[in-house]
Amino acid sequence: MKNLIFFFLFLGIATLYIGCSDNNPSAPGLNQNDQVTTTLDKKPAPNLIGTMDLIFAAGTQGDVAWDGTIDFEGNPTTYGIRFHHLESSVGVIGQVNHFEEYFEIYDLGNPTIVYLGGPDEGVVSLANKPPEDTKFMANGEVDLANAPFEKWLGRNTHMSGVVTWQILNTPDGEVVVPATAPGTFRIN
Repeated sequence: MKNLIFFFLFLGIATLYIGCSDNNPSAPGLNQNDQVTTTLDKKPAPNLIGTMDLIFAAGTQGDVAWDGTIDFEGNPTTYGIRFHHLESSVGVIGQVNHFEEYFEIYDLGNPTIVYLGGPDEGVVSLANKPPEDTKFMANGEVDLANAPFEKWLGRNTHMSGVVTWQILNTPDGEVVVPATAPGTFRIN
């Protein structure tokens, strides 16, 4: 048994020596200082994180419900961001408002140029009883991506922030409606 252990120890040391040697016959022309490139070296797109400043646009189904700006970390350009309201099959349940929308990140100078877009679904907590601030969060997917954001196509989106509310005086009395929604937009 002792001889068998020494044999495997010798075999392991010999394999390690030959594998790391400059004279490795299985890798001619390579030495320890060479870098080998593999398909694993290609890294996926990093996370894209931005800060949103949204204003309620009072859109109905298909219209723009929220519009504002977004600034991405490490990118000096400010973009426009808008959310088109889609019909939600759930609506308000208890103290949570469920919503469905389609986001678009666009060129502020030319709103017809859309860089990123996709559907998302989320919730707004109503537990704080508006007009107190409430939290929102949404998740979705990028289904439209143009340069310089094409590498994020098919990636997941995550949005969260705070909805601020305002009281409007109408002929029918006071109405509480959303005002702004600052938050974070992330693609990973």
